[in-house]
Amino acid sequence: MIFTMMILHGMMAVFLVGAITHQAIGVWKTKPVPSGTFFQSLVNVRGMTYVNAIVILYCITAILGGVVYPFYVLDVKGSLTDAQMNEAVGAFELKEHFAIVGLAMLPSYWYLWKKVPATEFRRSRQLNTTLICAMVWTTFVVGHILNNIKGVM
Repeated sequence: MIFTMMILHGMMAVFLVGAITHQAIGVWKTKPVPSGTFFQSLVNVRGMTYVNAIVILYCITAILGGVVYPFYVLDVKGSLTDAQMNEAVGAFELKEHFAIVGLAMLPSYWYLWKKVPATEFRRSRQLNTTLICAMVWTTFVVGHILNNIKGVM
């Protein structure tokens, strides 16, 4: 059961990374770009269409992470502590904090994208989205590295 939850947690994290990255790239576009190449099309995203999906994916990923968390602490974190891999334990602590701060930022993120006109608070929208994107990427990478370390041990 936990293995299934961990796989679902990882899948939701992959979807979340893709959506928030795509939106974060598009939010920094300063003017319309012709869609000739893949990279030009990547920038021409309508960021507002991603907001609800990102909020839902973030919440589902956090809930699944919370379900898996007690088992992870007992199994993986204990093994890392026994092996004196303090950097890995510290990285996991950082991951926990980033995930919670990102969760706390979701209401402001949603408000900036859904309730504020597109012409107002542009810089706030850019920075908020980019910060959440950086936290999502950090938690994603750290989670996979820690999962790989446990596989080695």
